[in-house]
Amino acid sequence: MFIKKVMKRILIVFATVLFLVAFWYGESRRFYCLDNGRCITVWKTFNNVCFIVPGKYYGVVRPSNNYIESSNTNLLTIFFCEKLPRSLIVQCEQGVKINNDKTDVFTFYRYETDTSKFKNLLYSPSAKKRSDMRPGSGLIDINIRENYALDKVGKEL
Repeated sequence: MFIKKVMKRILIVFATVLFLVAFWYGESRRFYCLDNGRCITVWKTFNNVCFIVPGKYYGVVRPSNNYIESSNTNLLTIFFCEKLPRSLIVQCEQGVKINNDKTDVFTFYRYETDTSKFKNLLYSPSAKKRSDMRPGSGLIDINIRENYALDKVGKEL
């Protein structure tokens, strides 16, 4: 009787550890923050789905609103702008699905929809380089496949 209880506990612990290792291996979450404290969460999940969420997202289930859904191999640039405080501007290499359910809380804009407007908001008039941004603006270049991000001067975050 005692041996059955011990074996049952060992089996439960082993199954739990195996499940957690598989879950951890299959999903990875990274937080990328700029010096001014503006952060985003990049959450790679199974089935080639990645969620980009403003702020630090610790949820266990997929976000219900205000997120970007991408592939796990995409390259994105996320722009922050002081003139659009509860917003992010997104520029991407591959297609993404943007969920803007609660625009009163947070809004995503596609850079491609109005390039000149966003260029004027983000960059100084005499900008020659990508790093010549207006004060209060910043960017994060994200390589989802390789799990790294760079700021506007190329420093790894």
